[in-house]
Amino acid sequence: MVYTKSGLVVLFGWLLWGDFVYNLMELVLPSLLPLLLKDHGASNRVISLITTSLYMVANTALSPIISYKSDRTRSRFGRRRPYIAFTTPFVVLFLAATPFAPEIWNRLSTQQWLHAVVDRIPVAPVILVFGVLVFGFQIFNSFVASVYYYLIADVVPEDHLGRFYALFRFFGAMAGMVFNFFLMGAAEAHMREIFVGLAILYGIAMFLMCARVKEGAYPPPSEAEESHAHWWSGIQNYLRQCFSHSFYWWIFLVYALFIWASASNVFMLFFLRDEIGLSLAQIGVLNAWVNLAAALMTYPFGVLLDRWGSHKTLITFLLISAAAQGLGYLFIHGGASTYVFRILANLPVSLIPIALAKYQIELYPRERYGQFGSAGSMVSCAGMILLGPLCGWLIDSFDSYRLLWLWTGAFNLAAFLAALVVLSKQRKFALKA
Repeated sequence: MVYTKSGLVVLFGWLLWGDFVYNLMELVLPSLLPLLLKDHGASNRVISLITTSLYMVANTALSPIISYKSDRTRSRFGRRRPYIAFTTPFVVLFLAATPFAPEIWNRLSTQQWLHAVVDRIPVAPVILVFGVLVFGFQIFNSFVASVYYYLIADVVPEDHLGRFYALFRFFGAMAGMVFNFFLMGAAEAHMREIFVGLAILYGIAMFLMCARVKEGAYPPPSEAEESHAHWWSGIQNYLRQCFSHSFYWWIFLVYALFIWASASNVFMLFFLRDEIGLSLAQIGVLNAWVNLAAALMTYPFGVLLDRWGSHKTLITFLLISAAAQGLGYLFIHGGASTYVFRILANLPVSLIPIALAKYQIELYPRERYGQFGSAGSMVSCAGMILLGPLCGWLIDSFDSYRLLWLWTGAFNLAAFLAALVVLSKQRKFALKA
């Protein structure tokens, strides 16, 4: 697609507005759902299972299908927007219903047969209802979480991607700042209003974005691709293209290790509240400062990314992140140290996704970018299904939320080593060429 300067501004505006609201909505479950689950007696393992693993199960199962089909969809509305528009109402419905799980169970419990079935499951019934609602949300959110990023790769000019992703991360950080500064402290008194309000705002924003952002004309799938239209042939084609080369496996691993590091994120709230002694309002203010610091660094990081390249930038910041997490584990003991190391540790973690986005666009086949992106996501999600509960189990076993710093640091260090392997393999391919 070709844009005038004003057209590019409009495109950026709608995509960034969608990203801002999407990030606000995405913060609700990891930030507030653990509080609801904890109030109803859920263990850390169960909290991690519901907040992390359910999404990973949904994404592992659906992302390859969504991405493969989306890459090959041809409609007058494009190949990405139909998937976002169709699933948005269901995302709104399940998110808005989640905080009403106790009332929903009270209604359902009048059915004797259902009560008899639930009584056989060793989990509190209301926790099961939370799980079902969250799983429904995650199923439909998997469509948006996948396709939205492919839409960006399709409509943003390649020579503007670095700057766009810097702004993209800036608006995401600003959404985090707004959420933490204005909503986190009000969560105890207005939990349901926050869930419902953000669900409705998200629905409006996504429909407006789909109406205003236009996709270009895509060439029809090749005859070879058309020959794989049957579902079984399509699966074979997907697996062969994505997983038959070790080079792509290493790229998937870099991304997956960084995602696996985030399995501990859900417990940061409890570390700050239960071990450091901060109130929810204080945690909100701290997180707002963390997000502001990240927002201010996004554009300088984007400039650095364009100058250094995605490989060098990614490798450097993964190493910085691993070191910062280790220092946080050793030196956070309340007061000023919490602010200093929370900000220092979060900065590289917030900036690395910008480098990863460009990194993947440069390394994956462009015409099948969604497909390869979904393959990397499938690898990361498959691992997270087990690693999320494992992280919760370790924290329960050692009775220390401080372990989350070591968890994050170790996986970022492993991602750094994997990225070195990718760099080495790419150089060998260049020499052969």
